[in-house]
Amino acid sequence: MMLGIAALLVFASLALLGFAVSGWARGREESKRTLDRRVAVMTGAAVAEAPAEGSQSSVIKDRRLSGIAFLNTLLRRVSRLNPLVRMIRQAGLKKRVGEILLYVPLLGVGGYVAVVFFGGPAAAGLGAGLVAGAVPLMVVRRMQRKRNHLFSDQLPDALDLIRAALQAGHSLSSALYVVADEFPDPIAHEFREVAEEMRLGLPMRDALSHLTDRVDDSNLPILIIGVLVTQEIGGNLAEVLSNISHTIRERFKLLRETKVMTAQGKMSGNLLSALPFCVAIGVFMMNPTYFSPMLHTTTGLYMLGYAVVSIVLGHVVISRITNIRV
Repeated sequence: MMLGIAALLVFASLALLGFAVSGWARGREESKRTLDRRVAVMTGAAVAEAPAEGSQSSVIKDRRLSGIAFLNTLLRRVSRLNPLVRMIRQAGLKKRVGEILLYVPLLGVGGYVAVVFFGGPAAAGLGAGLVAGAVPLMVVRRMQRKRNHLFSDQLPDALDLIRAALQAGHSLSSALYVVADEFPDPIAHEFREVAEEMRLGLPMRDALSHLTDRVDDSNLPILIIGVLVTQEIGGNLAEVLSNISHTIRERFKLLRETKVMTAQGKMSGNLLSALPFCVAIGVFMMNPTYFSPMLHTTTGLYMLGYAVVSIVLGHVVISRITNIRV
């Protein structure tokens, strides 16, 4: 009990220290920006300033990985964070990578302290800390998949609207603005972003390439190739978009049929993966001392680790078998 209270106090101290350091760094950076603005006003010189978070009026995009200067410099040197940066961008979050990464140790230490505080062994606390620390990344990954799926569902109807706008005499840029005004997010935000970049002078190829960085959709390369070939070589863009929309709808139809055929296998895999944990929880609630040899002996911990790894590997294999890409 005393060990749990001590761990809780250490966690609270570290959390308060982290918030204090973060607040001090932000205050120092804000003071520096204020001083730079005052000097610029007095001398008549221009001062470069990062746009405010969420600001839509600034042309310069805020690409900082953290609001803290030294942490931003440190994160930019780590190239392995690029997939995480892309995942956060595709999830549509306004948070930076530094903020997401700060949640990982905070929740990890919190999970460990919670288990130790209630009398659990240190090994179980370590496992709980690893699971809790992975929660922010799992949430971001889920948001990314949900946003990409929603974009894919909206894409065929958006292409039909662009085709109708082109046939009515609109240019491609104005047709993208029509979609941005008529459709909900995420496709409205992404197409408005493409139209704004083209309006500011970015080549169409680069603007569409940026779209593939913000959205992970297997249909986008087909669309981009069709638009670029039509713009560079010539052709009827409205007819091309109509054919692409038809192709995407046929792919969706085949994908739905595939999901129906593999639904039973996926449900069986989820049930087999969850059944051991459900049985263990039920037995533990009826007889808490039943798992004592497993939790307080080295052999028991090895057996539990082997069982968990086997269940996870089996779930991954079943998921790979039932996940058919179309």
